[in-house]
Amino acid sequence: MDKEQEIERLSYSVQEAAAAIGISSRMLHDFIRDGSIPHFRMGTRILIPTEELRKFIKRRTQRP
Repeated sequence: MDKEQEIERLSYSVQEAAAAIGISSRMLHDFIRDGSIPHFRMGTRILIPTEELRKFIKRRTQRP
């Protein structure tokens, strides 16, 4: 793989996902806990699939 190729992100950690959408990790944990954001675990890590994060944002986006 050369330096110009990028690997597509399939998931984000809680901290990365929270930073990406501009909320606190605690608030994101609340959304995970209430089922608003689907997630999976790898060992002790909680990961949010990229597509699920996009769907969450789309659902929460208000249209005029």
